[in-house]
Amino acid sequence: MCDLAGGWSMVVPQAWFERPSQQHGREIMSYDPARMESSGGIPGREQILVRLQMVQNPTGLAPAAFAATPFGGIREMIRNQKQVTIAGQAAELYEVGNIPPSSPDQSETTLFWYLKSPFFADRMVLVSLTRPDAALRAEGERIVASLRFFQPTPINYVPTVSRAAAITRATSRAELVLTRIEAKLVLRKELEATKRFGVDWWSDPDALTWVVVYAGTGIYQLNFGGGFRPNAPPAPTPAPCLSGLLIFPADGESGSQIGPGCDTGSSWPTWFDSLIDHAK
Repeated sequence: MCDLAGGWSMVVPQAWFERPSQQHGREIMSYDPARMESSGGIPGREQILVRLQMVQNPTGLAPAAFAATPFGGIREMIRNQKQVTIAGQAAELYEVGNIPPSSPDQSETTLFWYLKSPFFADRMVLVSLTRPDAALRAEGERIVASLRFFQPTPINYVPTVSRAAAITRATSRAELVLTRIEAKLVLRKELEATKRFGVDWWSDPDALTWVVVYAGTGIYQLNFGGGFRPNAPPAPTPAPCLSGLLIFPADGESGSQIGPGCDTGSSWPTWFDSLIDHAK
């Protein structure tokens, strides 16, 4: 089993099950997830689940430092920690206990390995093994030990959602009367580099993303007011929207979306002009 774009491979035992996960990830199970509750995300008592994900690490933190951050995933009780070597790379191994277990049938401990691929400076490879108390633990550890890294394939800049479809999706509302509209195909990390939207920790930094910006009339803010209150003063009239935006995955898959958004201060955002359009 391998992920060509992620540049990694693992050896999966025969008769085991595997399926894609987020961020060049994979889930490897000793059981058929279709026959389990919770979509197979929680293994039975004598079963195990190995999951690999390449999590965003935009500042290039070392494994131990990354694990200690709020986004590192170690939020429970650390029972044991040690340094190991996986795929020729220095790794941190944590044995973590749940506080308390979310259900009587959930594993009381999970193993986490944190390491870096030599081909991605902005990722942390996170491997977990659920239910290490099961008899199959040794098999699960052999799967983790089989991890190898290789040169990933180049980014494919051909989106499955066309530019025309992206524009239509953003501007299909009848009330819009637009004077200008543009769409750019960017990488998620390029969008985050504008420092306008924060870091999307659950998206692949190299994921293709459509950014559609438009100006005109009929652009409105979404109203999430507190509802009707007797004798309350009238709500202030929101400032008019001078431009709008919509940001969503360019591969047609479900993923993080921003907008439809509203800019009351500018009829055209300067950060958008700084983005490189990868679409041909």
